[in-house]
Amino acid sequence: MMLIVPLLLAAACQRVDRETPVPLAAKADSAPATAAAAWTRVANGDPSIDSLFVITRDRGIREGLDSLDALAARDPAADGRGHELAHALGRFAAASRGDISILGECTPVFQSGCYHGALEGLFMRGATVDRASVGRICAPGGADKPGYERLECWHGLGHGLMVRFDGDHRQALPLCDALQTPRGRRECQDGIYMERAIRAIGASSTDAEGPAAQAHAGHGGGGHGEHGAGAEHGGHAASGPKTHSGKLSHTELGRLCAAEDARHQPSCWAYQPIALLLVHNDQPRAVLRGCDAAPTAAVRDCYQGFGKQYLGAMRGQVPPMIAACQAGNHAYTADCLMGGVEYFTDIEWNIEPGITFCAQVPVAAKDRCYTMIGERLALAHPARREAEAACHRVEAPYVQACLAGTRTRDM
Repeated sequence: MMLIVPLLLAAACQRVDRETPVPLAAKADSAPATAAAAWTRVANGDPSIDSLFVITRDRGIREGLDSLDALAARDPAADGRGHELAHALGRFAAASRGDISILGECTPVFQSGCYHGALEGLFMRGATVDRASVGRICAPGGADKPGYERLECWHGLGHGLMVRFDGDHRQALPLCDALQTPRGRRECQDGIYMERAIRAIGASSTDAEGPAAQAHAGHGGGGHGEHGAGAEHGGHAASGPKTHSGKLSHTELGRLCAAEDARHQPSCWAYQPIALLLVHNDQPRAVLRGCDAAPTAAVRDCYQGFGKQYLGAMRGQVPPMIAACQAGNHAYTADCLMGGVEYFTDIEWNIEPGITFCAQVPVAAKDRCYTMIGERLALAHPARREAEAACHRVEAPYVQACLAGTRTRDM
């Protein structure tokens, strides 16, 4: 999940007692090396970044994230790397401690990077995984916990499984498919296919910067538009001829989803725009033609994924994104625009940027836009009355659409 947005999210993927940690049967001797790698590779000798890891080590991940927030406020370079640094701090903390309770200390700042990184860190320890243990990781958090925490946990689980299986999505998918709820399965699959697409363009979500950073911005954060080199193992799709840079060829990138079965096509195509933006040099019309070639059941997912990723490439600038969405099949323009709601609400689960976005979309898309805002409000607020009250901040003609969205609960 990285390209963006401050919303109303706040605390942990599940409710776990610090006194009763749930281990993942990791190899104990792998933890120090894994944690050290998560620190030194990202900090790379930068004292300001080093200090974040020291604080996380000595005072915990919550204070580490607070310190990252303060650093980003005064340092544009750190702000641009915010999601990746939150990932790295989550990986470091989880690899150091080695139990799931770390998720209860994450916050949604920097596109919930801590949640995603923590799951990666747990699996980087070499944990043995099976369907039962994976199914327990993102257990319900209770009536007082916002639903987005579980969503971010499921999405991070997909990334973590790809780390665990060294990018082989064929091994990772069955564990997502075994989750008990449709929403959990889809979010976990999304994490897998996002990681797969990032790796296919020559990066990994465990990289500190570069294309992985940019692609994650499309998930909910701050800037997945640049494409650089990095890890090249993309699982099943990564086998075959490469370009001179180590990435897949443009032909292969355009066919990442070709061999996927029908139930996985929507998730795969939701992140196919990461590859298509590279193939077509960020040209909206060409990318959306690629989306038009998706199976019928996945075209909408591709258009929405493009809207989200393109906003990241444009650093959150709304007018170019609206124009880009109108460059494709007009039957799917509104789907493309819904990627903006996802982008802006995922930044930190603060709903205000999403409301501001919906105020700018064409009238024909406003009803759907505010309905989706209502759905996101329901995830941000444990109490329905709080979500409903927030709906009264939207444009008056669309309050009812927002309220209808708050009644949609499919967790």
